[in-house]
Amino acid sequence: MAQPPSPHRPGTASSVRRPRPRGSLIGLGLALLVLAWALAYGPQHRDVETQWQGADQGRGPYEELSLVVAARDTEYCGYHTACGPGLRTDTIFYVRLRGAEATVVAIPRDLHYSGETPEGYFDGRINTIYERGGKGKGLQMAVQNLLGVPVEHHVILTFEAVMRLVDAVDGVDVVLPQPMKYTDRAAGLYIDFPAGPVHLDGKDAVKYMRFRRWEGTDLGRLDRIREVMELALRKAQNPRYWPRLPGVASALWGSIETSLPLSEALRLLPNLRNLTLKSATLPTLEEGLYLIPDQAAMPSFIAGLLGRTTDTEVMARLVQAEALGLKTLLLDRSGSGLGERYRQGFIEMGLTPPELQLGKVGGSSVVLVRSGVSVVGRESPAFVLARDYADLLHLPLQTRIRLEPAGYDVVIVLGSN
Repeated sequence: MAQPPSPHRPGTASSVRRPRPRGSLIGLGLALLVLAWALAYGPQHRDVETQWQGADQGRGPYEELSLVVAARDTEYCGYHTACGPGLRTDTIFYVRLRGAEATVVAIPRDLHYSGETPEGYFDGRINTIYERGGKGKGLQMAVQNLLGVPVEHHVILTFEAVMRLVDAVDGVDVVLPQPMKYTDRAAGLYIDFPAGPVHLDGKDAVKYMRFRRWEGTDLGRLDRIREVMELALRKAQNPRYWPRLPGVASALWGSIETSLPLSEALRLLPNLRNLTLKSATLPTLEEGLYLIPDQAAMPSFIAGLLGRTTDTEVMARLVQAEALGLKTLLLDRSGSGLGERYRQGFIEMGLTPPELQLGKVGGSSVVLVRSGVSVVGRESPAFVLARDYADLLHLPLQTRIRLEPAGYDVVIVLGSN
């Protein structure tokens, strides 16, 4: 859960103590998979340690890597009969690791993409590129063209690997704000989870991640996928589970399709131990059956997320927000009074605190802004405000077709996870 902003003297924005964010699921996952591979197939522990220590030598100040990480869905070849991993990607992330900082951009599966792939020109949903546009290499090229930034490698996972990882750490615990129910008889899929605390084993965790019936659909699923992976990988850092990792390593590594050499991953491991995270969902607009990139917002979204924005610039824009008539809601779903502590933190930082409301306990912390808030040729003040709050509080930024509660330009959700 994010922590309240630390107080500072008004007028000294650069002195704000930024809260330390949670570790990146991608970074932790990369470190865990490399460790598991080394334990199961590689040299003995002493040799692994030698490689780890040697990775520190000769590195520049920033070891950098960019890649697309995706998970394949499940293919059914008959009633209740799963044939194995499907040819569509159910989840797509762009990841940049730069030194000890990870930047993650979640890309909705229903996003429309038109452009080149290794198999020629492609026009359709981005989640079908794996099938029709050149597998992992095609997805890598599409994300590079979409974002306008280099993408060096791809990592394609399956939900079977996620299931085995969750089971290896004795499951994960989540809190549901409302019951989760869905039935697909043909696929043999039955989801029936009550509201409140729920313990998920590997099979149930995959159901939880793939559920699509709530508001937010695809974007909400990205939240749940990040949540489950982070919880599982955090538990995997506990030494009590280490003896199990070699046994699950073959399932994890054997199901991965990647262009990333192990030697390159090993060079990143020293930085992954102190990783910090910036994450957001790609700004999109709704157009018929598709989502399309919000082209007006994209340039500054990419520059702000992948570039460098100073605390002073962010604080100055936050101070101006009230004058622009922008309304922000602080929605406290933490169940622990976190909202009031945040309001006090804003006051001590010299900022007008957002309106505070209490909501149903549960869910993850996130900054929400309505899709389509851009104006011609530039992004709107509401999108800039949402991005600045996300940067200040180290929370994911996501767009929503409808913002709830209504009547606000930005909603800061403080969840219980």
